[in-house]
Amino acid sequence: MKRLPASLHSSSVSEKLVWLHIHSNPGQHSARSLAADLGGSSRTWANALSGLVKDKLLVVEKAPAGIHGGQYRVAPNL
Repeated sequence: MKRLPASLHSSSVSEKLVWLHIHSNPGQHSARSLAADLGGSSRTWANALSGLVKDKLLVVEKAPAGIHGGQYRVAPNL
């Protein structure tokens, strides 16, 4: 398994889990799909996704629209 980049060490556990999940499964994700895959609440995963995007640890390839999730991948510099 890939080691976490140093920039993620101070992130929340939920952000680390989302980053690892998207690193292993790049593509379309939503807070609901993450809740189904990882357990927990959609709100937890929505906050983690937005935090990772804000911190430039994830790249949004296609923004979420309505009920459809966005396309995400790990930032290339990590």
